[in-house]
Amino acid sequence: MASRSKQLSTSLQWRLMLMLTILVTLIAIIGDLLAYQTAFRETQDLQDSQLEQIAHFLDPRSTILRKDAKENLNFPETASTLPKPRILAQTLDSPYLNTLMGDENAVAKLQQLSDGFHNFVTVSRHWRVYILTREHARIVVAQRTAYRNNIARDSALSVVWPFLFLIPVFWLITAVWIRRLFRATQIMSNEVATRSATDLSPLDFKHTPTEIRPFIFALNRLFSQLQTAIEHDQRFIGHAAHELRTPITALTIQIARFDEPNLSLSEQQKMIQQIKAGIARTEQLLTQLLSMARAQHQQHTPIQQTSTALMPLLRDLVANILPLAEEKHQILSVEIDQELDLPISSRDLYTILKNIIINSIKYTPDGGQISIRKEFSSDQQLTIWIEDNGCGIAVGERMHVFEPFYRILGNNENGSGLGLAIVKTLCKQWHIEIIMTDSTLKNHRSEISGLAVGLVFHI
Repeated sequence: MASRSKQLSTSLQWRLMLMLTILVTLIAIIGDLLAYQTAFRETQDLQDSQLEQIAHFLDPRSTILRKDAKENLNFPETASTLPKPRILAQTLDSPYLNTLMGDENAVAKLQQLSDGFHNFVTVSRHWRVYILTREHARIVVAQRTAYRNNIARDSALSVVWPFLFLIPVFWLITAVWIRRLFRATQIMSNEVATRSATDLSPLDFKHTPTEIRPFIFALNRLFSQLQTAIEHDQRFIGHAAHELRTPITALTIQIARFDEPNLSLSEQQKMIQQIKAGIARTEQLLTQLLSMARAQHQQHTPIQQTSTALMPLLRDLVANILPLAEEKHQILSVEIDQELDLPISSRDLYTILKNIIINSIKYTPDGGQISIRKEFSSDQQLTIWIEDNGCGIAVGERMHVFEPFYRILGNNENGSGLGLAIVKTLCKQWHIEIIMTDSTLKNHRSEISGLAVGLVFHI
């Protein structure tokens, strides 16, 4: 019983079948009641018409209207089986009318009635009476009410019974029809269930009902997104393996050189420095890979509303990376003089600003300038600008630098090509718009404009 109740609560097919069955049954019952009442009234009207026609066909001067028909009309009013119909036809001056109706005052009561139909009640019987005046004589045509009702009931039931027998047929047709209707869904689910884990081809929707097609479109769109994500992950893993293979191979070769004979102490120290630098580059690459994986994982989890104070975070960040700028004799300035709360977590904001600023330091020549400033717009937008007077990025390449492992040719800086990809991923998650344009800082050594990276926050 519990399983049947659970099936009804979870299965659309069973719920539809139950609702249609109840609806068909209710409609059939209401239709039977209306048909019964209509047939009952029509039969009564037909019998009234018969009484009226008989009265008009009779001759009031005929002696037969004053004779005793000697019919057995004394059956019980509630009898289920009535004798064959005998319509009582007499004139009001007939000496037998009181006897036939079983009431000594029947004639006196009938004389008080006008011409037409009447429901007449005697001592123990109910009659349907039609009175007609012709040639100065009044004709009474009467029929027992119980018998009339029995005829009308039989006639009405003859109309109702076929519908009652058809209700189970309606149930069966409804069940078969719904089964066939949901067969396309079952076929589709079987096709998806039997697919291999790597088969992400679109589902065919040509022979499916229109109502199911939006669901199939959504599945096909999901398959396409999964296929794109898998291809992206495969490319990412391939690039990561290639990027890791190069420094690891170099470290292996450098370590193997320690086995060479007659290796001087200065050469060993030089090789140790090279190995340390290779390990540092590998560590940086691994850190970037982990940051990229974390940023991509956060895309699939809902973000929590939070805010971060910009200035304390910016002071800590500048203090940590200032030695990198001082090593290249660069000027790193912060032109923000007020406390700002930004709608982003502190860890992600730190990662975004760190990657952008380190890129500016890396690609700005010695003695260059890097500036961090703010800009408010009229529509409640705040833009944090990080700009430099370095070599900049060509307009045609500015969108490609956000792709993982993409690096601009023609520079000798070491890098993994993941920094700006991480920035783009985190900005997309926090609904931050990132823009690139030419820097306003002057480059006195070259005619090439520097780069300005803007982070647009909605506050």
